[in-house]
Amino acid sequence: MNAIILIYIVNATLLLLHEIDSAYIKEWEILKLPGKITGFLLLHIPIIIILFWGIVEIEKQTALGSIIAVIAGIGGLMPYIVHKAVLKKEGYFDSAMSNVVIYLNLATGLALVAVKTFYR
Repeated sequence: MNAIILIYIVNATLLLLHEIDSAYIKEWEILKLPGKITGFLLLHIPIIIILFWGIVEIEKQTALGSIIAVIAGIGGLMPYIVHKAVLKKEGYFDSAMSNVVIYLNLATGLALVAVKTFYR
């Protein structure tokens, strides 16, 4: 297994962990998303499919795999940007585990973007 696949898998896992945490915290209320839990879950169907599809495309070394990897890397930055920089709300995503997931996701997201952008 090469480094890009490992970074992608760790980043995707952290993204999914953050989304599990987000459902527990009711992130749709923070972001004012319609549909409550149902809308939140439906929104994640294409995201999860693309994350899984991405690993196949990365393994095949396709251009689409590189695009999905960069998008997933940017996705790894989003929990930090949204919950620690832009919409920081007291009492949300403040637990030790939430913070570990968010900061590790930031690191793997940056690594994924850097590897796919600068080291082809």
